[in-house]
Amino acid sequence: MPTRRALTRDGTGLVYWTWPGDGPPTLLLHGIGNYGRYWDLFANAVAGRLQLIAPDARGHGESGRPADGYAPADFVADALAVLDELGIERAAVVGHSMGGLHSINLAARHPERVRALVIVDASPDPLPEGAERAQRLLTGRPARFADRDAARTYLERTSPGYSAAVYENRLAFAFREESDGLVWRSDAAALKRIMTGRMPAEDRWDALLAIACPTLVVRGTRSNVLSEDTARQMAQTLADGRLMELDAGHNVPLDRPRELADATVVLAT
Repeated sequence: MPTRRALTRDGTGLVYWTWPGDGPPTLLLHGIGNYGRYWDLFANAVAGRLQLIAPDARGHGESGRPADGYAPADFVADALAVLDELGIERAAVVGHSMGGLHSINLAARHPERVRALVIVDASPDPLPEGAERAQRLLTGRPARFADRDAARTYLERTSPGYSAAVYENRLAFAFREESDGLVWRSDAAALKRIMTGRMPAEDRWDALLAIACPTLVVRGTRSNVLSEDTARQMAQTLADGRLMELDAGHNVPLDRPRELADATVVLAT
């Protein structure tokens, strides 16, 4: 089981999770609406071959919910604060979706801190289908569920096809239990600020051009976010980029944790 840790940066509490391992430190950045323990299946597949660190992004999980401070630079500064707290000078970085975009900014702006990069189903130009789905689910979701069964039913209806372990993970870490039911840990106001404060696509492509470390672009072949053409262009834009496609939807770490873990270990070591 991972260890829960916490720090405070500029008045905002940041919770993060660590798994011990023999290999290089590897920072895991989750997507919008998720949480650090989203990476549990991936961590199980890594099986101690890497030292893993997975923050709950601000506005998510158990981390603080400031009224503002949701620009990409704020998330990059949080990631660096976690590495600094642990005394880690350089780490491999794995980012999924929103976390993938933040990992691109981290590697572009602080190349001395990133030894290798894995961008998981994150796109400088996301497909409209995926963007619209995220907007709908994150801004139109029920605020509260009467009990775990009601929350589980909602998860299975809106995100079908996952294993029981995935739904149990989401019940445990995506929600907080209150006296009258379950509420989301991710903050609705924060999610809206994140979705309206994203960098322009041209800035994302410029950031990819600035990355020099070995980088793996990972795409789910059934992704509704990252197209095949864009994924190939990303790999070609990077100075040392390669592409891996897996039979998965957008949530590659949930659909194919073993294959993603094995590829990450190879790149990081």
